[in-house]
Amino acid sequence: LRQNLVKLTADLDPKDIYDPLIEGGVFTFEDKERIDNEVIRADKAMELISVLCRKGPRAFGVFRDALKPKYPH
Repeated sequence: LRQNLVKLTADLDPKDIYDPLIEGGVFTFEDKERIDNEVIRADKAMELISVLCRKGPRAFGVFRDALKPKYPH
C-alpha cells in the first residue's frame, strides 16, 4: 500500500469498492460514512486506505480482490 499510495489516491474512487469491502467483512457502514465525509475524492481514497490499515492482515486481500474488477492494473 505504501509504495502505491500516490497512485491509489490519484486513481481510486472509493465508491467503486465499498460493496466488496463491506461484504467481505472488512468495512462497516460507519467506515463508509467516515470516508464519505471527505469532500475531495483523493481525500476519500486516503481515508479509505487509512481505515483499511487498521483492519488487520486479512483486509489487504479483500481490498486487492475488490480492486480487480474496476482497477485491473
